[in-house]
Amino acid sequence: MTTDITLDAAGLALIEKHRRWWDRKAMLLTRVQGAPLGDLFLPLSDGTVATHDTDLTPAMLDVERLLPPVQTPGPLEIYGDRFRTADAFSRVPWVEAILGAPVHATIQGGSMRTRPVIANWDEWRGVAAHRHQGWYDLVLSMTERLVERSRGRYAVVAPLMRGPSDLAEAVLGAELMCLSMVDAPERLHAFLDEATGCFIEILHALLARIPPIAGGFVSPFGIWAPGTVVRTQCDASAFLSARHYAEWYMPYDARISQSVDHGIIHLHSCSLHTVEPLLTVDRPQAIQVTLEVGPNVPTLAQMVPIFRKVLARKPLLVEGPLTGGELGYLLSELPHDGLAVTVREEVW
Repeated sequence: MTTDITLDAAGLALIEKHRRWWDRKAMLLTRVQGAPLGDLFLPLSDGTVATHDTDLTPAMLDVERLLPPVQTPGPLEIYGDRFRTADAFSRVPWVEAILGAPVHATIQGGSMRTRPVIANWDEWRGVAAHRHQGWYDLVLSMTERLVERSRGRYAVVAPLMRGPSDLAEAVLGAELMCLSMVDAPERLHAFLDEATGCFIEILHALLARIPPIAGGFVSPFGIWAPGTVVRTQCDASAFLSARHYAEWYMPYDARISQSVDHGIIHLHSCSLHTVEPLLTVDRPQAIQVTLEVGPNVPTLAQMVPIFRKVLARKPLLVEGPLTGGELGYLLSELPHDGLAVTVREEVW
C-alpha cells in the first residue's frame, strides 16, 4: 500500500492555515462546483447498471467501477482552501448497514436508505449478531484500494458516517426511537452504547488504513486536523427538542469526538436548535452547517446571530449555494477568525 503523501509549498501553507483555523485564528474560503443530485450510478457485479430501485447487498456491487482510476503520482491537490478528498462510496449508509439495517437503493432519487431492523425491543434482543460482516469488510477494502490508487493526489477520508441519533432513527424507526425515551430508556441507552461503539470501531479501523499527512488527517470537509479527526452528525434531531437531544444523544456525539483528537459535527440550517447545547461541551470542537434551500428555511439574517455565538466558542464551517451578495453579507456580519465558507455552485 502506498503511504507517501507529498506536500508542495502550497500544501504546506494550507496545513498551517488549517491549524490556525482550528485555533480560530484564520478564515477559509472555497468554491466548489457540482451537478445537482441526479440518478444513482450503481454498477452491479453482473456487469450491468441498476435501472430500478433495489434492495442492495455488498456482493451485488461492482467495486471496480465505483473506484476512481489510479492517479499519476504527485503532490496532494488543493481546491480553494480545501484539500482534495476521496472516500468509499458515501451513498452507502455504512454504519447502519453494518448494524444490520437492510439497504435500499433509489435510482431516480439518487440515494440509499436503510429500513428499520425491528418493530419492538424483543426483536432486537432476538437478533443473534447486530453486525453485517459483508458491509464492514467492504468499507475497509474500498478504503485500502483508494489509498493504493491515490498516489498522493488526494486525501482518503472516512465515508459518510451518520451520528448516534441518526443510527437510532435508521435502525429502530422514528416511532420506537422517540417512544423509548419514555417507555424503555434502559434499552435505548443500551442500543446507543452499542451503536456508538460500532461507529468508533469502524472509524478507527478506517484511520488505521489511511496514511497520515503532516502528522494529522484530513476531514471529509477537506480540512486538515492536527491529529485524528471525525465527522459526526445529528440530522434526526429535526424531530427532537433541544433538551431531548442534549439529554439523550449529545453525550454519544461527544463520545465519538472524544475517541479522536478533533471532531466536527454536521448540522442543517433547519436544525440549529442543537447549537446551544453543543456550545456547552468541548467536544466536538467544530460545527458545520449545511444551508438548506426552500420556502420554510431560516434566512441568513436569522442565522447570523447563531453563527456569531458559535464563532465565539468554536470554529464554524458554513456550506451551501450562496450568491455573491449572500457571501458578502456573511463575510461582513461574521468574525473571520475560525470561519470557513464553502460556496457550492451547481453546474447544470
